[in-house]
Amino acid sequence: MRFKAAKNLRRTLGAAVGALLISLALPTSPAAAALDLSRSDLIININSNKCLEVGGWSTANGAGVNQWDCHAGANQKWTGSYYGSGYLIYNLNSGKCLEVKGWSTANGAQVGQWDCHGGANQQWSMQYAGERIVTLVNVHSGKCLEIGGWRTDDGAPVTQWDCNRGLNQFWY
Repeated sequence: MRFKAAKNLRRTLGAAVGALLISLALPTSPAAAALDLSRSDLIININSNKCLEVGGWSTANGAGVNQWDCHAGANQKWTGSYYGSGYLIYNLNSGKCLEVKGWSTANGAQVGQWDCHGGANQQWSMQYAGERIVTLVNVHSGKCLEIGGWRTDDGAPVTQWDCNRGLNQFWY
């Protein structure tokens, strides 16, 4: 009986410590945590605290999207509008839409920008993961936008992966 009680206590403490660690990783200021696609805004990854951006200020179709220290340039600002089954997310610098390249449904598929056509590979649903914290789920693939490999370096590419509620899939 003592073994069972100790095992239950360890599980309870483990869950409490896990919840505490997640809460410490989330932004403390609700104003700083707002993801509002109705206006031009930064989209910031919880794990790295870096901004989603179109690399090199590119305006070309197919240009990669990565993360970088936030500087609030137009290549890091995004706006959106509801369309079909999700949001089309536009880059302020290029006017192009965030999309999963090549309509891929594979884990690790690259995310880039392309002229907006409203296809399901350009539609993103926002699923709230906490107060003003979201996951962005691609309507076509059903996979989450993430920084692959939990990377925190500038230039790390943005990809899609099975949704797993990892901090590298949380955005504000």
